[in-house]
Amino acid sequence: MAEAPAPAVAGVRRPSTPAVLAGALVALFTGSLTNTIIGIALPTIAGELGGQDRAAWVAAAALLTMAAATPVWGKLADRRGPRPVLLAAIALFVVASLAAGLAPSMGWLIAGRAVQGAASGGILACANALVAVLVPARERGRYTGWFGLSFGTASVAGPLLGGLLVGPGGPGWRWCFLGVVPVTIAAAALVRLAPDRRPARREAPLDHLGAVLLAVTAGGLVLLLSAGGVAWPWTSPATAVLGLAVVAAGALAMLRERRAADPILPPRLFGSRTFTLACAASLLVGTVMFGGIIYLPQFLQVVHGHDAMTAGLLMLPQVGTMIVASAVVGRLVVRSGRWKPYPAAGCALLVLGLAVLAPLTPATPAWQVVTGMALLGAGTGLTQQVLMLAAQDAVGPGDVGVAGSSATFARTLGGAVGVAAFGAVLTARMRTDLPTALAAAGLPTGDDAVRRLLGTPAEVAALPAPLAEAVRASYTHGLQLVVLATLPVAVLALAAVAGIRETPLGEAAPDP
Repeated sequence: MAEAPAPAVAGVRRPSTPAVLAGALVALFTGSLTNTIIGIALPTIAGELGGQDRAAWVAAAALLTMAAATPVWGKLADRRGPRPVLLAAIALFVVASLAAGLAPSMGWLIAGRAVQGAASGGILACANALVAVLVPARERGRYTGWFGLSFGTASVAGPLLGGLLVGPGGPGWRWCFLGVVPVTIAAAALVRLAPDRRPARREAPLDHLGAVLLAVTAGGLVLLLSAGGVAWPWTSPATAVLGLAVVAAGALAMLRERRAADPILPPRLFGSRTFTLACAASLLVGTVMFGGIIYLPQFLQVVHGHDAMTAGLLMLPQVGTMIVASAVVGRLVVRSGRWKPYPAAGCALLVLGLAVLAPLTPATPAWQVVTGMALLGAGTGLTQQVLMLAAQDAVGPGDVGVAGSSATFARTLGGAVGVAAFGAVLTARMRTDLPTALAAAGLPTGDDAVRRLLGTPAEVAALPAPLAEAVRASYTHGLQLVVLATLPVAVLALAAVAGIRETPLGEAAPDP
């Protein structure tokens, strides 16, 4: 894309820019932390409030609303300027964090997480839009590398802090949400230093109907994948009705976006091959990334019997390589302007990491688990932020916010779908396996009896040995199915990246 002068840059005072970007980084950190800390704390939360069979919704609810809300936030940033919209997203995040931290029931917690996810989508979209306003395209790689580093740091801090909070002597899982409130407020104070550069007012109203249809489509898809085979059979009328509703909502959303004067997701953007394939690859990578962050910590706790703190430490190979890869790739992109080799290598590492983890069993040696997680981390670090940068560079200056939010939307939707679908696979496997173990022990085999087996890791360990082993074996078999299902997704991501025609950042017009 030919580099256009950014109007906001001329009015930016140099001393304020680092502070503003630091505030955006901190907000991005807290928004990401609440998703990564859940993986370690989730077994304890679910065991205390409602059981492992509903655990996936605590994570999926936030990812779902984040996916649905992100393009709306991106469009608002293009229309109103990123500064006021980012501040609004941060304020909503603070309120939602308080609600989740004070939740008296699983339903309340899921609702709080849903609002928290919507706010996190705004932070992700508007933080990237703020960088696009303040920094020329060629230099954005440096800052998107820092944003990737912020996400990676949250990935490290999440498991460790989660282990400290829910471990023996810790203040409890509620501080996973309450603890981010003061840090997020401090980030808002820094973001307020940004210049309030608003674009020219657009005559067309915001596409509210398009936003609703996109949210219904994304939400219905995640609900279908979560409930199918668990709440009702895949062949049931309920599945057919919901599936048809999702298809209808998606078709109506496409029609609306084609006709709207100022659409949430402008169809013209998909005329760019780079933009389209970058979003497709982001969706597929998100499916792989969030599945690993959410379910591998549970495997370490439920199957290997590690406490939350130890499980957090064992996640360091994955999140550590993610941090290093994100930091290095940002500098390399700035130096050369070339970006395609990095997500291509990243997707190849995702395929390799999943292949290493596919034969997991309770007896799998630690080096194999560590190697697989390290490969997944490096692959994610090389991929996620670079694809967003490529999507932004493939469009015109007036669409930078919605382009970045579209790539983030795709990645988050992939994560929500992955978490929900994989959670359904795990739950369905356990509901198939565990009644047999209960019957062998002479116990009732209904859903309530199965749910009672799926408590916290400590409660699983305290079960009679045959039942505890049955839970571990069933969880491992379910995770094997998840990894095998994820492997072709990573291969498709690699194919999508390979199909992109690369142009150096800031040098080429949007491709046709």
